[in-house]
Amino acid sequence: MSDESIQQVDAWIREGNLSEAAGAHLKQWLTKPEYADFRTEIQKCIENGDLDELEDAFRTRIEFGTGGIRGKMGPGPNRINSRTIGEAAQGLAQYVLKEGGPDGSTRGVVVAHDTRNNSQRFARETAAVMAGNGVAARLFSVYRSTPELSFALRETGAVAGVVISASHNPPSDNGFKAYWSDGGQVVPPHDRNIIEEVKAVRKIEKCDFESAVQNGQIQFLGEDLDALYHRKLAGLTLSDYRDIRIVYTPLHGVGSTFIVPVLEALGYRDLHVVAAQNVPDGNFPTVSGGVANPEEPRTLTLAIQDAAKLDADIVLASDPDADRLGCALPHPQKGWNAPPEELALNGNQIGAILCHYILQQKQNRGELPARGVVCKTIVTTDLISLIARSFGVRPVDNLLVGFKYIADVILNLEPDEVFLYGTEESHGYLAEAFVRDKDAAAAAILLSECAANLKARGKTVRNNLDDIYEKYGYFRETQQSTYREGAQGNREIGQIMAGLRQNPPTHLGTHPVAEVVDHQPGERRNLKTGSVTPVEGASGNVLAFTLTDAGHTRVTARPSGTEPKIKYYVSATSADHPHLVGETLAETRASVDALAQEILDGILVAAEGVLESQK
Repeated sequence: MSDESIQQVDAWIREGNLSEAAGAHLKQWLTKPEYADFRTEIQKCIENGDLDELEDAFRTRIEFGTGGIRGKMGPGPNRINSRTIGEAAQGLAQYVLKEGGPDGSTRGVVVAHDTRNNSQRFARETAAVMAGNGVAARLFSVYRSTPELSFALRETGAVAGVVISASHNPPSDNGFKAYWSDGGQVVPPHDRNIIEEVKAVRKIEKCDFESAVQNGQIQFLGEDLDALYHRKLAGLTLSDYRDIRIVYTPLHGVGSTFIVPVLEALGYRDLHVVAAQNVPDGNFPTVSGGVANPEEPRTLTLAIQDAAKLDADIVLASDPDADRLGCALPHPQKGWNAPPEELALNGNQIGAILCHYILQQKQNRGELPARGVVCKTIVTTDLISLIARSFGVRPVDNLLVGFKYIADVILNLEPDEVFLYGTEESHGYLAEAFVRDKDAAAAAILLSECAANLKARGKTVRNNLDDIYEKYGYFRETQQSTYREGAQGNREIGQIMAGLRQNPPTHLGTHPVAEVVDHQPGERRNLKTGSVTPVEGASGNVLAFTLTDAGHTRVTARPSGTEPKIKYYVSATSADHPHLVGETLAETRASVDALAQEILDGILVAAEGVLESQK
């Protein structure tokens, strides 16, 4: 059968239906013994004549990016499978042995996995590869969260860590995310060096899993570590108020392993978990489209239905690996009987509420340090920076997208500086330094007690957000993604970014662009004066177009690192436009929302114009 399959592959190459690169990889996977486990599935695909799948799965190798690999599962070098996971693990093992110091092999690597299909299998594959290279592997015996992996890595003194997860991607996907000894995702120079090790892998050294467990090369992490992590989380509390009714959903993921027990330990007696979604299931069967992403309001539908039945005060939802938190609140007039889009808060709103609550409570308790630090990424609302400065706290707000850059700031703080809070608009929040990645549990603890604190004073979280807007200015953030699939789509994404970079739009809608901030060369160009000044921070393929001198009103463009798309992030605020401030907050909101939409429409027109000019 293999010969017939190879003949068919050769015929497709001659006919121009399959690239030579895809054909060469296909023949390797059909004939070499190390790929024998995938042969039946590949041959079935060939028999079905699924050329699009074969081309995409075999034309190239999945790229080990700055944090690891993530993508669709299946056979082929451009898919997530035991071979590509093994190659990633082999490269990381080699790097640990080179850079982990004289005791690097014994300090070893911690491995965690979520509830996705094949996650446990890939985690065991990773541990077996570590053991095969003489690197000690500490493995969670059952699914655990990404933030607990970060905690465990720091607590055990391991050199590196791995999470097998694809976060909130569709059920078809999985991934391998690498961490370093500080507990954060790998950053320069480790990320680039690990990439080189992975590229150089030719042979995977692997132990038999059960034998490695028996001889102690693979050890399981136990309940003692869970208990310590839970105690640390409980220590984040800044208030004793607990009288609040919460509906929580883990969205078929790992969240119930730590969010529920910690909230219960803190004294929340009116906590209700969505039963249908408290079942670990990598197909995410009860979630719209199978995409368990708390950024999407529709994902909260079942939880909102339960909240309506129970007359709850707040809905909380964590994604499959429980590092992101979503939130919905009753509508001021409609209660819970409104579409999810009207009930859910976005990540910027939750981030601002948490920032203000943490700083206000610490100030009230006399615990606000003299040199506190708050961090955010460049596409996250500048409202965070305004709140921080009002409390005398230093904002670090020029960070590229990715929580690893917040972790890197924590690692490099001055001795007398204290990390207080970090956030990114994609529903990531961190209020502790004992974890170095976003943590849904920390956010759930603080958001719940914020709501309970407000309820005790006859107010709601929505009232609180409005008070923040009244004090600092109303901010409207919105975003849109443009998808470009396949090799052609990848070229178009490159063309759009190059075109916007070389010939930036002078206007977005009717509004002139003041500056172009290009984070690739690290420069800021003033379109009025032509002056160019340097921009601090890490280099990345990110462009921002500011429309005001203060820079709070802007649009930022960046290609996604995990999906075939460009994301456009828009921010508009009355803080930059006093003429948009109405007699009521509702009037201000309407004016600023319209401005944000005009800016978004403007950047989409500019991007399409780039592609048109290439034809």
